[in-house]
Amino acid sequence: MPAQDYGKPDQFLSLLKAESASGYVSGQALAKKAGISRSAVWKQIRRLRRYGYTIESLHGMGYRLAGETDSPVPWELAKALNTSFVKNIVYRETVDSTQNLAMSIASKPDSHGTIVIAEQQKSGRGRMKRKWLSPKGGLWLSVVLKPSIPTAQVTLLPFVAALAVCEAIREGTKLDAGLKWPNDIMISGKKVAGILLDISAEAEQVNYAVIGIGLNANVDSSAIASRLDAGIMITSIKDELGHETSRLVLARLLLEKLEHYYLELERQGPSGILQKWKQRSDMLGKQVSVTQGSKTIQGIATGLNDDGSLLLKAGDKEISIVSGDIKVRY
Repeated sequence: MPAQDYGKPDQFLSLLKAESASGYVSGQALAKKAGISRSAVWKQIRRLRRYGYTIESLHGMGYRLAGETDSPVPWELAKALNTSFVKNIVYRETVDSTQNLAMSIASKPDSHGTIVIAEQQKSGRGRMKRKWLSPKGGLWLSVVLKPSIPTAQVTLLPFVAALAVCEAIREGTKLDAGLKWPNDIMISGKKVAGILLDISAEAEQVNYAVIGIGLNANVDSSAIASRLDAGIMITSIKDELGHETSRLVLARLLLEKLEHYYLELERQGPSGILQKWKQRSDMLGKQVSVTQGSKTIQGIATGLNDDGSLLLKAGDKEISIVSGDIKVRY
């Protein structure tokens, strides 16, 4: 059996949990048991508190683990996940972008299913090179995939991810989340999450795909909205519920559903994914405007093509929209 490394937070956590099961344990006793200094014990206590664990301290008595975390730290997320291949977790407290880090990992042969997750991003990005504000409290992650699907179906991966996020929110919080083309998750007409896709592909083969997911979980949406372009309506799970939610539960549900829908696309093709997406859409049948550069098209959103492009009825014409910014008249 390998020696315990109590410099690792998960192993120190296990020690603290065991030693404080029947009451407080002194810092001196923890230091002796772990073979580390009292100063190192204090650093680990502070670190675990930063990760969301409730650790009580009492002068002359020591420490006691009083509450578990609801943050998606890797040892807790790995323990909770019921997935077959989406499970190798790379965790950072702060990163420039989970998407950039995931793309640097994606070319490695064993990277399929790797999850990159961070507490905050300094340079998060959304579609069209827009900045994605990513403060602490959100769920910011990217997943590396090596799809065995036709290259033409890669455009459906954002639909797989959006469906997974939508279903995770609905199951985990009971909020009435819906989908807006091409990759937004909405609650009450406000954006709560978005999807980003980066791919490396050749004519007949997808080398890798990296799906980025940004979910405003326990963040103050008004603080984010004040730094965005006017007219962008956003919300968060916390704002909609009136209280915080477990990011650990949301991350677990999201990743399990992402794997489920990805395997459905790989094994059964796009029809089921697109049908489920349409059932969760909050925009089909509504008047929309699509901005493409300096051009704006208006019409009724009527459905999706097999490649995920949007069908728009504009007057007596039916138009396929491949890309653009969408505004929905709710």
